Amino acid sequence: MIIAKAGRRTLRERFLEAVRAGKLGTRNNGDVTVTQKEFRTFFPTTDRNYASSFLPAATIEPGCLDMRHTKYLFRIGYGVYLVHPDVFEEE
Repeated sequence: MIIAKAGRRTLRERFLEAVRAGKLGTRNNGDVTVTQKEFRTFFPTTDRNYASSFLPAATIEPGCLDMRHTKYLFRIGYGVYLVHPDVFEEE
């Protein structure tokens, strides 16, 4: 039995929705990058410790290219993440 969350969405769902809608991140040549600072600014009510660990936890391991349900970012610099292009096909 599946129980609806009565309007409550996870941070992952809200993050992906904001990125897909172009509200979060920077678009450049078809790629979207998100910084830790942009993330914390966009989600100011999220616990600081959780906000600091969210993007690193969603990072695809070095050497891998495939996106997973919980792994959809590439770390490209300190506090800078590239959104996997398949995120936009998953809508």
